[in-house]
Amino acid sequence: MATSTAPARFSFPFCSACGTSLSIANTGTLSCTLCKNTSDLSRLPTPALKKVTSSVPTVKPNWAKSDDEQSRKEATGPSRATVDEPCIKCSAPKVTFYCLQLRSVDEGQTVFYDCPSCKYTWSVNN
Repeated sequence: MATSTAPARFSFPFCSACGTSLSIANTGTLSCTLCKNTSDLSRLPTPALKKVTSSVPTVKPNWAKSDDEQSRKEATGPSRATVDEPCIKCSAPKVTFYCLQLRSVDEGQTVFYDCPSCKYTWSVNN
């Protein structure tokens, strides 16, 4: 296997002589397991850190909002889905629905249906 005579340039945590991973002792000594090169952790150059700021607004997750904030409806579009299911009162061909987890976690959701024609509302426990 041919080796290069010029020392390889690697950054921490790799050996500057051969590129092998360095092991760090509790004393701060860095040692290469392959070529036995050693160094002191305090002698390594400290890289300059860039400060990055972002102007992108963060969206507060729903679980972090207060009850008052959660109860407000946002104007982002329809909050209910439409399904081809007949109304059980007036037999309209489509109704809207939404689901809530009202019972314990190991049980199914409760599905609430609303008829846009007669405004009748009913629920089904799944």
